[in-house]
Amino acid sequence: MSEMQQADNWHETRASLYWWLATLFTKELDKDEFKRYSSGEGRDFIQQLAADDELQTGALAMLSALSKLTVLQYPELELAADFSQIFLTDKKAGAPPYASVYRSESGLMMQQPHQDMVNLLQQQGLAVTKDFNEPADHIAIQLDYIGNVIMRDAEQVSPEQIDFIEQQLLSWVPEFATASHKVTNSGFYQGACDLLAQFIKADLADIKAPVASV
Repeated sequence: MSEMQQADNWHETRASLYWWLATLFTKELDKDEFKRYSSGEGRDFIQQLAADDELQTGALAMLSALSKLTVLQYPELELAADFSQIFLTDKKAGAPPYASVYRSESGLMMQQPHQDMVNLLQQQGLAVTKDFNEPADHIAIQLDYIGNVIMRDAEQVSPEQIDFIEQQLLSWVPEFATASHKVTNSGFYQGACDLLAQFIKADLADIKAPVASV
């Protein structure tokens, strides 16, 4: 991650990675998207991530799963089933992608973490699109939000960024990633969950490093 931090467009790279990760949890890959990830620019991108020691485990798991899926006649259907098994279920069986499930005492959806995200979105003049009919504490919405905050701050790292990553992401994403491994299937989305947790931890360490050195 240190090479990213030194790049002139570091903030753009960070935002783009958060936005890209958000797309993985928004919906299952369709046929064209699977082609890009199995043999096109998408695979090349994941291979670049796998070259980073801090992101290697998750990225390699995704690449391994893609290699296995390519031999199937309808790999996109297999991935759709994987997506459903992991994310469209309860916490006992899989890994629901909502902060409330992990951060509230009840373990139910639409709890305080959801309202916290609604408030944050409103403060920034943002809202969940009608096409994505999910609670505001869905992981894809949270990742999209932090990407927007990063671009708003440009080359500065605001306290808001650090607080959001610590309080709103790292407070539940590692448990979310662990929960994904309850399900045994191709392993693509488990790898994506691991990659997400690894990236968030590495990103937080990077953005806090300049603060610690002052």
